[in-house]
Amino acid sequence: MLANQLARIAETPYFSHELNVYLKQITAVTENITSNFSKIPPNVADFMTDQIWTASKFLSGSTSKKIPYEIAHCLKVALENWAHKKALITTALTQDKAYSFYFQGVLQDFYILAKAYSGVEFESELVQIAFPKLYQHRPLLSVALYHELGHFLDRHQGIVNQSLLLVHSDKLPLPKIDFSVLSPDLTNFIVTSHRQEYFADLFAASYAGNAYRDFLAEFAANNQVCQTHPATEDRLCLIDTFLSGSQSEIIDLFQLSLSSLGLQKLEIAFSVPDVFDSFTNARPYAIQNEAELHGIFEAGASYLKYVKANPITPWIEAGESNTERAINDLVEKSIRNRMVMEKWKTL
Repeated sequence: MLANQLARIAETPYFSHELNVYLKQITAVTENITSNFSKIPPNVADFMTDQIWTASKFLSGSTSKKIPYEIAHCLKVALENWAHKKALITTALTQDKAYSFYFQGVLQDFYILAKAYSGVEFESELVQIAFPKLYQHRPLLSVALYHELGHFLDRHQGIVNQSLLLVHSDKLPLPKIDFSVLSPDLTNFIVTSHRQEYFADLFAASYAGNAYRDFLAEFAANNQVCQTHPATEDRLCLIDTFLSGSQSEIIDLFQLSLSSLGLQKLEIAFSVPDVFDSFTNARPYAIQNEAELHGIFEAGASYLKYVKANPITPWIEAGESNTERAINDLVEKSIRNRMVMEKWKTL
């Protein structure tokens, strides 16, 4: 049944050659498990089967014409600066509520076991990200995917775990958390969870700037502190500190953790282009470089905010909903044109 699912996926070629290679490799692992099922320990077979089912969901989604290749391309470009091994962005559209984004990775143990039991050594790894179908052509709202990419990087490289080795969970104060009334286990869980969210926020802000900051402010407005997440106001405060170039203990700790792991430090990786003339004439902006590729999100979000407050032609005639859709479309087309230009350069 699982092999049949992968065979159906293979009938639709991917936009990415690397994804086609990955599909062939995971199909080979599946066939090996099926033919040698009795020789593989049950817990190993179950674990590997579960991982393949998860991967198949995202591989299937990534063959769909509904998948926004533009935002996936931006995430891929960002990840190339961080991953030692080639990682492939796969996405799945969900029917979940509008602010439901999540990352689901294929565990490292799967790749180790695949090599041990099947002799297959994967050339790439999947970065699996799900987000609401509602946002499939709304890139200005898809900037939350940078946050999910930050979670992947953290788990892949062990960044938060490294920070816990450098500064123990009860040694660095967190806003609105009183460690004195918590057990050591609960303290460690809360601090780990909060640091994971803070790192993913900083990673997203380093690429999408205020576009991500404003998304978080709108869609997690007034969320209070809980065991898994800091309060939104504290998350926004940290993002503002980072974007302004100021320092904080948690930012310094992450920078130290990254350096100790041999990784680059978090820094502003975007440049906000001036899209005013292009967008006002309803034309895509010609993205000049990688920094502008990421900066187009803040540029588009700022432009949309401006025309809502200061209606101008042609948007005054279009109405608010059509204006929002058109500006999202211009951002998407700007990225798509850049993708085409980059493709031509490699031919």
